[in-house]
Amino acid sequence: MMTTVALQFDEIVGLLANAGFVWTLLLATWGAVSYSFMRHRRHGPKVGPSQTAGAVSFSLTKPRLSEEEIFRILTTTETNIQIVRICETPRTAREISKGLGDIYPGHKEKGFPAEKLGEHLANLERLGAVKFNGEKWAASDIGMKMVRKYFG
Repeated sequence: MMTTVALQFDEIVGLLANAGFVWTLLLATWGAVSYSFMRHRRHGPKVGPSQTAGAVSFSLTKPRLSEEEIFRILTTTETNIQIVRICETPRTAREISKGLGDIYPGHKEKGFPAEKLGEHLANLERLGAVKFNGEKWAASDIGMKMVRKYFG
């Protein structure tokens, strides 16, 4: 039994010493890695939320949202709808905060809290209702369409 194992080990070492076999193995590995990379690049990741017990989690493998799902998430709070309305013309976060402060009387002097605004903007951006262009937030076409269609 020991001689069989030794013979097989010698044959494996012999194959690895063979330059042709090593080159073939290397090319096959690179081919598989390249194929996988190109396939992923060509098809790209799909984005959209999945739902778990009342929470919305975003996955890179889910398809885009339906209009019903966008409506449901957009209407989780009145603030989401107001942010999309305010962002109809591109605005900075400070301008959005002041705009929400004008709408909600409790935030008149200081504006809307930055942490809460950040959460709303991040959720709306993942949803596709608003976009950030590097300095200002603007409502997307789908965001404005949904707000106008359902909320006047």
